[in-house]
Amino acid sequence: MANGGIIGPDAVISNSIASPSPIKNFTSGSVYSSPSTVSVVDYLIVGGGAGGGAIAGGGGAAGGYVTGTNHQITAGCNYSIGIGGGGTGRVQFNGGGGNGGISSFDGITATGGGGGGTGGNVPYNWLRANGQPGGSGGGAAFNGPCSSPSQPTGNNGLGGGGTCGQGNPGGNGGGAPTQHGGGGGGANAAGSNGAPGGGGAGGAGINNSISGSCVHYAAGGGGGGAGAAGGPTATAGQPTPSSSNAGNATANSGSGAGAGSFGPNSGSPANGGGNGGPGRVVLVEKTLLIAPGVWSLQDQYVNRKLGNWGT
Repeated sequence: MANGGIIGPDAVISNSIASPSPIKNFTSGSVYSSPSTVSVVDYLIVGGGAGGGAIAGGGGAAGGYVTGTNHQITAGCNYSIGIGGGGTGRVQFNGGGGNGGISSFDGITATGGGGGGTGGNVPYNWLRANGQPGGSGGGAAFNGPCSSPSQPTGNNGLGGGGTCGQGNPGGNGGGAPTQHGGGGGGANAAGSNGAPGGGGAGGAGINNSISGSCVHYAAGGGGGGAGAAGGPTATAGQPTPSSSNAGNATANSGSGAGAGSFGPNSGSPANGGGNGGPGRVVLVEKTLLIAPGVWSLQDQYVNRKLGNWGT
């Protein structure tokens, strides 16, 4: 006697967190070995944050921020994990903050943040004032005319662009008569423009608890101003003494660093930008149960009785 059934496409009937320790948190380059029971992962990948510019410069940008769920992997295989380093802050006028590095997992990449521009009144500094592109874009410095008559009047630096789906652009440099840098872009907002009243705030990041605790990822660093260094993780120029250094971004947050305050245009590190925060990769292992496309009445009865197919 024939046993009737149902014919149809395969279907996901269970998608549960694996046990006993499903969260894999990588803060340096490594190899992920997938267990034989794990076929999909949720992931967070954030690139390295960028360094801030010097001399009332632009804030460093956040690294690119990428998340996803139910990414299929092959059980029992090894996967390379890349962690982007944080960019180095600039300590003198000839150049901007360093870009952050790329983080990666299984072909998915998060671009490093763009470095912040550097201010100053040397004749060629408008070539250094722009923020760099990246996961998010670096903030720009205001660079003229100050005391050098050969500089273009009002030639404000432009913030760098962000990568679509990963971050936002940086803020532009502020206008005369004082020098104020724009904030670096963040995962959740663009950096603010610098203004005569102060450096621009960095773009906000995003809170995420995938690692098992709440972390604020991928915030832009604040722009520096006259007598104020930009703060890390989206804080604008702070009321600190002139020629002060900016703070470094939080480690493994992928956040950009603040820019240095206005000060002497020299090689001294006393008005330098902070260092960006290195990136991170977090994986959450999951077990995917697939129901085959051909289900006999007996299969239906047994799986429903065992609770495998829900209600």
